[in-house]
Amino acid sequence: MIPAIDDSQVKWLDGRGRYEGSLTAVRQHLRYSRSSHVLVGGINDPSALGALRAFEEAGRSAGCAVVGQNAIPEARAELRKQGTRFLGSVAYFPERYGEEVIALCLNILARKRVPPAVFVKHQLATRENVDHLYPNDALINPAELELLLLKSN
Repeated sequence: MIPAIDDSQVKWLDGRGRYEGSLTAVRQHLRYSRSSHVLVGGINDPSALGALRAFEEAGRSAGCAVVGQNAIPEARAELRKQGTRFLGSVAYFPERYGEEVIALCLNILARKRVPPAVFVKHQLATRENVDHLYPNDALINPAELELLLLKSN
């Protein structure tokens, strides 16, 4: 449970949703910030991972906890690292959308009753469940993941 956080304790940084942008923004922020306990909520995984790298470079990762969104392969690889401060990423499973959307469309075409809204089932991927959620990740070469992340920026 997170206690109420006063707005004065929140700092918004704009990394433009990208690894390199977030790395740069957090590097700059850390030059002036003396906060010893920091929770980073990234708009996506590249942002979260860029922030994490900035904390690591500054030798301040022990005082941070980082979460992201999308559970991309690079984030999943980070979750598997021993001692990482990257604690989780919201997995939306876009690879499963098609089956659910087709079923919804078929029901609409058959004039069956459908809910007014359909929500995606998502889950927090963590160190404890990442191998269960993404068992095929073992087929990905982890050494290439960091390069892919950097090239996408």
